[in-house]
Amino acid sequence: MKARLSLKQQITLAYMLLAVTVASVFSLVSYISVAIIEDQVIDVRLAKMADGLISAQQQGQLPDAPADVRFLIDASIPLELRQLPAGLHELTLDNQHVHTVLRDQGGSRYAVVQEVDELEHTELIILLSLASGFAVSVLLAIVLGMLSVRRLIAPVAALADAVQRNAGATELPSLNAQDEIGVLARAFAKRTDELQHFLQREQMFTGDVSHELRTPLTVMLGAAEVLSAQLADQPLQYATAQRIRRVAEETAQRVSALLLLARAPETLDAPRTVLNGIVEAEMERYRPLLQGKTVECRLEWHEQVAAHVRPELAGIIIGNLLRNACQHTEQGSITVRLAAGQLVVEDSGIGMPPRVRERLFERFVHDANCPAHEGMGLGLSIVKRVADHIGWDVRLETAQGGGTCFVLSFPALLATQTS
Repeated sequence: MKARLSLKQQITLAYMLLAVTVASVFSLVSYISVAIIEDQVIDVRLAKMADGLISAQQQGQLPDAPADVRFLIDASIPLELRQLPAGLHELTLDNQHVHTVLRDQGGSRYAVVQEVDELEHTELIILLSLASGFAVSVLLAIVLGMLSVRRLIAPVAALADAVQRNAGATELPSLNAQDEIGVLARAFAKRTDELQHFLQREQMFTGDVSHELRTPLTVMLGAAEVLSAQLADQPLQYATAQRIRRVAEETAQRVSALLLLARAPETLDAPRTVLNGIVEAEMERYRPLLQGKTVECRLEWHEQVAAHVRPELAGIIIGNLLRNACQHTEQGSITVRLAAGQLVVEDSGIGMPPRVRERLFERFVHDANCPAHEGMGLGLSIVKRVADHIGWDVRLETAQGGGTCFVLSFPALLATQTS
């Protein structure tokens, strides 16, 4: 993409183009005026002078020509002029630039010759003055443009700087200005205030909901533990009670993660967390989704992989990616590859439709026409939100055998080799 000029450069360039245009038109008009003076005024004056001198000569009077004009008759006319037809001519004679009028009357040839070297010198001075004026105009336009830019663009630059550093609504400059800059500043302040209130409401809602859910989940978890103890001698009921306990415990962990998301990223601590155990736990958590399917789920890793992240947030990202793969794969395989700085979840499912792929990480985006894509379309949007929150990157790449391939990238830490 071609780089666009800054506003300062555009204004300076506009001044310069205006100066070039005006100076060019003025210079052209001046040059044409000089040419008209030379071709019309001088030649007309010379023709009238020739009429007067020839008339005086024919009447026996002594012709009175100006000092810079020569009046020649017949043999006194130089050979170069004799060969020319009658009329007005401009040529070089004896190394001098001259204008001449040739007339044939009464069997004689008359020539009126005027030297125009001084006129040519004056014309050259005029042209040099025009060129100097042109150059000075362009330079002056550049200087004026730069001075105007500093004065006019300063409020815009200050406003852009404040917006870029996320200044508060009341900290934006030019809020009281009555010009267009003031209108723009107030519009930015209004939108900034709305966004800040929206984010505050979202954080408060997430925090309040998560906080309110913790109490019933704690009750459910305690009841499930009591139920498990009472059904220790009944294997079938005991397994059901244990499953209820695990689901309540996992839900409590997710609620804790939501509480973390309600906080600003810079306020979160990020302990060194080994991801291998989290990946294995999430794979076991969603393995029931593969029951009745001919799908092989395998984990590939050669070392302990760690990252600075809260385990709850890492679990949300990894769990949603694995759940997405398990739900949309009916046969084939799901491969999870864990390496330093990267987690790859690849499946051989039906893949993402093109129109879903374009808006993959937006909320409520899924293929409503495909049964395999049932759901609210929130899983991948949550993955993207959490990844952005902790500074990770998630992207969709083309899988080799069809299906989908999600690549999760994060800052790599030194790995511990396994035996």
